[in-house]
Amino acid sequence: MSHAPTSALCDVTFVFLDLETTGLTPQAGHRICEVAILRERDGLAEGQLDTLLNPGRRLDPQAAAVNGLRDAQLAGAAPFAMVAPEVLALAHNAIAVGHNLTFDLGFLNHELAAIGQPQLSGPSLDTLILARRLLRCRSYSLTALCNELRLVRPSHRAMADVLATRALFHHLRQLMAEQGIVTLADALRFERGLRPNEAEPEGHPVIARALAEGRALRIVYSSRSTPEPTERIVHPHYLTQERNGVYLRGFCELRQDVRTFALAKIQEVELVET
Repeated sequence: MSHAPTSALCDVTFVFLDLETTGLTPQAGHRICEVAILRERDGLAEGQLDTLLNPGRRLDPQAAAVNGLRDAQLAGAAPFAMVAPEVLALAHNAIAVGHNLTFDLGFLNHELAAIGQPQLSGPSLDTLILARRLLRCRSYSLTALCNELRLVRPSHRAMADVLATRALFHHLRQLMAEQGIVTLADALRFERGLRPNEAEPEGHPVIARALAEGRALRIVYSSRSTPEPTERIVHPHYLTQERNGVYLRGFCELRQDVRTFALAKIQEVELVET
């Protein structure tokens, strides 16, 4: 059963997930080499998956240095297609939670699309974003946060990081409750920088229409890293309210990644015709 936005967070089914990969980007041919998922309801685990995968390619040296895996360990493992049904079953009607979740969902959805399976597109919560809104720390890496908060420590292996993310999320959930953020809708809005009863940020009417209709946008954008205006196709996710203005978050086809765009720096915007 799907969760209503008004569901209390304590009543929501969560699926905590983490991956190890052969490199940083699926668009460059990198693959998942380890997946861990833990499904939780009422604070209790309902099911889990923790397995190595054969990525069909070698690990990048940089990835192997971080996760400690070796190609020989992966050679006899199952391919992703073999575990995809279990991944989808665990994630069904649950709210995905991860640390820098965009990275993990990007890889998972790339793998699912490659074998003709539905992608994970439901509501999700990112402990990295929530931690940045709730805490003041020198580093917001999962390791640094768990060390500072004296939580279970991650190890750059998938299940250890899932357990650390789970502990971090429940700590952040308590902090949110102290600020009156107690429902799923509250948490989803807070991730976008909005507290209960705060109005939605005002954006360009074309952007509002794109969000309402699930349409892509063509924007002309200038930033500090690319001062010369560049044209981009963006698939918008939502608007966020930050201290220095309103931002659009969405998938950028130019960068092949989820990016955040300051509305003040968008010079032109129009709907992409379907």
